[in-house]
Amino acid sequence: MAAIIQVSNLSKQFKDIHAVDDLSFTVEKGDVYGFLGQNGAGKSTSIRMLLTLIKPTAGQISIFGKDLFTHRREILKQVGAIIEKPDLYKYLSAYDNLSIFAKLSGLVPKRTLLMDRLKMVGLEERANSKVKTFSQGMKQRLGIAVALVHDPQLIILDEPTNGLDPQGIADMRNLILQLSRDMGKTIVVSSHLLSEIELIANRMLIIHKGRKIIEGKVAELLDPSKSLVQLETNNNTATREKLKQTAWGAMLQPDEQLLRLRMNKEDVPG
Repeated sequence: MAAIIQVSNLSKQFKDIHAVDDLSFTVEKGDVYGFLGQNGAGKSTSIRMLLTLIKPTAGQISIFGKDLFTHRREILKQVGAIIEKPDLYKYLSAYDNLSIFAKLSGLVPKRTLLMDRLKMVGLEERANSKVKTFSQGMKQRLGIAVALVHDPQLIILDEPTNGLDPQGIADMRNLILQLSRDMGKTIVVSSHLLSEIELIANRMLIIHKGRKIIEGKVAELLDPSKSLVQLETNNNTATREKLKQTAWGAMLQPDEQLLRLRMNKEDVPG
């Protein structure tokens, strides 16, 4: 699969705080990519760097095979995003909100296009209702319609289920799966809820205190028959080389800084 996002050694420091620390990951074409971590783990900071809202302290970001900061305008034309809660005009209708954001994207919007986007997120019947009358879930869905109005290849959603009730969470989950399955969109979804990422993502990254813990296919990472064992040694590099010469070498995970082995639970030494 072609890489849509390639992040290498990305860091962001705010004075003495390392919000993101040497983070590297890859999002492939067609992924629903889960970006998982506790609140304060560095997810939103990473996403803001992906959208050029803040500048990294160090590292590189490539999107669609091009350097993000060299080709910013060209790249962002193909990206749709919601950061936390969508910013909407609450005294205007859903249709008028969508029309305004379409024009800001450089489009000359036709009614058929705008109504199609509203239908896609289940708001066609509320097209003429003012946003101030919407529930939080409806506002989130309208935000996704805004993110989709220019038909982007890549969609980035930062905690899209925050503040939603169980039905709203289920609706958002189904919408994300529809965008992936029916429209072939590549989607990055950040969340602190493993249960939600497990239901929608095919690949995921777990981040903690700004650093990558692990990245891979969801089905493999959450396989109950496998355990991830981390070793602490005085010299991880030398230990890794020694392990490669044994049967344990096949269990080593590709992480240069941490020494991890994935194995059946019964194979873990007591």
